[in-house]
Amino acid sequence: MAGDPNILKELQGIVGEEQATSDKHIMYAYSYDMSFVKNKLPAYVVLPENAEEVQQIVKLANKTKTPLIPYVAGTNIGGLCIPEKDNSIVMDLKRMNRIIRIDEDSRYAIIEPGVSHAQLAEELYKRGLRFGWPVGPPSASVLACAICHGIGGITGRYGLNSEQITSMEVVRPTGEVARVGSCAIQEDSWHSLLPLPLLNGLFTGWLGTTGVVTKIGIFTPAIPPEVEIVTTATDTLQDMYKYMLQMGRYEIADDLTAVSWWLSQVPIPYPYKEKPKDAPEWNSYAVLYAYTPKELEAKLEMFEQTVKDQQKAGSSLQVTQYPEEARRARTELPSQIVGSTKNYSKEAGGGISWPGTFTPANRWVDVWEKWRDIYTKRNLSPSVRVTMYRGTHYGMLRAMTPLNKQYPDQVENARMAIVEALQVLLDNGGIPYKPPVDFWKEIFDRADPGFVQLIQDVKDFIDPNNIMNPGKLLYR
Repeated sequence: MAGDPNILKELQGIVGEEQATSDKHIMYAYSYDMSFVKNKLPAYVVLPENAEEVQQIVKLANKTKTPLIPYVAGTNIGGLCIPEKDNSIVMDLKRMNRIIRIDEDSRYAIIEPGVSHAQLAEELYKRGLRFGWPVGPPSASVLACAICHGIGGITGRYGLNSEQITSMEVVRPTGEVARVGSCAIQEDSWHSLLPLPLLNGLFTGWLGTTGVVTKIGIFTPAIPPEVEIVTTATDTLQDMYKYMLQMGRYEIADDLTAVSWWLSQVPIPYPYKEKPKDAPEWNSYAVLYAYTPKELEAKLEMFEQTVKDQQKAGSSLQVTQYPEEARRARTELPSQIVGSTKNYSKEAGGGISWPGTFTPANRWVDVWEKWRDIYTKRNLSPSVRVTMYRGTHYGMLRAMTPLNKQYPDQVENARMAIVEALQVLLDNGGIPYKPPVDFWKEIFDRADPGFVQLIQDVKDFIDPNNIMNPGKLLYR
């Protein structure tokens, strides 16, 4: 649907003629992602260069009641940046790509939305620092990953990327600029959200429906000089879970992950391929960092003790050898070896989605057994990953699901598998990650009515004209 030429003219007046358009061939690039969510064209695309221009664009959208969707690299999966409403503005923040400061002593960085994982990694590594790089494309936005509760290679030790946010600047849907955290009290101080009220929670996990985050401070821990990757395999997820449970209780791994045989194949077999009978069903890796050789030796001793304990209890657990290329992919992050999610979906033509992710670890086995049946019946590979988050009480449980977007019947088959798997996940206490609208229907059907009402009340209060990415929370 064609946009209002007056709105386009005003957008161009804010950012310049070359940075705002309603040309269909440009908007097409913003109309889809790799997921099963259907394509939809925005009416305008605008690329601001700074927070002041963002503020003016938000004020214009609020005044004209025009839907506004924050967008950076477009690497999210779940249709999060695909418009739900007609006449939408997609605001691409990639020009806002400054690393404003890296504080080496206090170990935090201040960045804008367009800063990529590769860009930040290059600067941090020069200083012996790091962040929670995900197994995703190096071009992805660090800020977007953090405010969407992204995971990374240090999740086992430090928690989710959103837990590494130290301060935040945001443009509210009505156009006001607000800071939360220490930078709200002292303009140049971005070290901590505490002990203030955690107002960053109004903008993390909301999928761009409550405002536009224009800067964040993020914790950047040091890179220890010693590292070892230990790998194991088991015949069942039950045996793998028990191993990961014991390892997780020691809290010695920066990353503690296992994958089913189908996900250990890159690309994922599509359609379903039978696992060789002599191949273990699950393979795991644990990344152990240390500051001294003795510390690493102690961690390896705990790993060896875990293996002995599990084998003594009758587990199928075996220590395995990890290919050197794969080892580098786990430590030289952001990775271009495993790297892009696209690598997993090449046999399906490049489409991919998933059910998951946040699930009590003691429910993994029950969910896996049902997921395996759902996927194999639909001729899809049960390519599942499990990861411990910051200890053992919960973690990732995700089924990477390739789909061929050239064939609607194949897309629908994968979508149905994902939705069926989601229902099982919710039955077992799991919570979806970056959920598309189809997922919100399942979530809200089960949710506490008070929670749903609170979501609606907050959205209505902070965004009275409902301009920010409307429809992504289903009811608003």
